[in-house]
Amino acid sequence: MGSTRFLVWFDDNPKMPVVKKIEAAIEAYTRRFSGIIPNVVLVNEAEVIEHKDISVRGVSHIRSNTFWVGKEDVEAQA
Repeated sequence: MGSTRFLVWFDDNPKMPVVKKIEAAIEAYTRRFSGIIPNVVLVNEAEVIEHKDISVRGVSHIRSNTFWVGKEDVEAQA
């Protein structure tokens, strides 16, 4: 089983929609990990949305406004 490296992003700005927070987290991940584009973001179950570029999954133990962005090995999940 492969490992996933996550970047944890926190944004509690009530004026910013969740989709914009996720996009900011994706950009931060890509900068931090030298251009690697993430394929998953874990969020609080109340913040699950559809996103065109990334799989968004709700996880009960993740706090609101916290986004765990990562690159999962798709082959390892098969």
